[in-house]
Amino acid sequence: MKKGIIALVLWAALLLCLCAPARAADTGYSGPLDPETGEPLGQETRETEGRTALSATMYYDWNTHDFAYPMGDTLGEVHSNAADGMVLTSPVTLTVYGEDPVTVYRDGVEYTGNQSRISEVGAYTVSASLGGQTRRLLSFTLVGSSTNAVHTLTVPDGFYITDAARDGEPIYADRYSVSMETEGDYVIQYECSATDMVYKLETRIDRTPPTLLFEGRLDKQGRVRSALRFSGLEAGAGIYLTRSGETADFTLNDDGTGAVLDPGNYVMLVQDSAGNITEYDFIIMQYFNMQSWVFFLLVIAAVAAVGIYVLAQRKRLKIA
Repeated sequence: MKKGIIALVLWAALLLCLCAPARAADTGYSGPLDPETGEPLGQETRETEGRTALSATMYYDWNTHDFAYPMGDTLGEVHSNAADGMVLTSPVTLTVYGEDPVTVYRDGVEYTGNQSRISEVGAYTVSASLGGQTRRLLSFTLVGSSTNAVHTLTVPDGFYITDAARDGEPIYADRYSVSMETEGDYVIQYECSATDMVYKLETRIDRTPPTLLFEGRLDKQGRVRSALRFSGLEAGAGIYLTRSGETADFTLNDDGTGAVLDPGNYVMLVQDSAGNITEYDFIIMQYFNMQSWVFFLLVIAAVAAVGIYVLAQRKRLKIA
């Protein structure tokens, strides 16, 4: 009798296990997870908390429409319109909530410009100092309408490419990256899988170094016995000139023409708006320009004045 009761209890327990809903992991869910509990974050969480988790260290804030980066153990956060890993052409905003020190680096050097609205091209990293340790919060690259800084665009984690074109023609792109090695006008569209927000990068890839035309009799050693005039400087390009290692002066006109006047050993760096650089080395030998002639005439006039004065003094002495 006891054996029959035990068997009946075992059968009942087995039936309950078979009928109860399974608690296995939802392998079909591909959305964001709560970084603390590991539970899926759906529309209900978005509405009640006002933000969506994109990773363990980045949220999208639906109230400010910014990406939020918690600093860690503190209540501080950094908000930005740039997701970690983005390439942008528009200015990047940074807002710091909290008292923890935040440092911005541009191309590996501490950035001392306006950190709340960054518009200078470069590769940026934002870090926070917490308890004597430095923690990286986000990185982004800011480019202009023309650039040579991007060779392969890789979209941030949680984003995927929806469309890519060069010079108006579709180009191959996998789900997360596209080659931008070839010169041309690019339009790349990508989307955030957690928020359905769509982003677009439009820029021209330019890898051609700038070229200047020089007017002057430069020999094979790059020497000239006159002022060295140049033309062909494109809009947005800049010239950095040094003489014997020190910054030197030169004239530059609005039409892209200019001249280097003073004798010396020069290094000229020409950088276009895309970041391409061309170096020119030349030597301006001693020559007579307008300033030299003026100085020469002043010296002759001074010598003549001294001579006239000496002769006049001698005549006075003879008369006396």
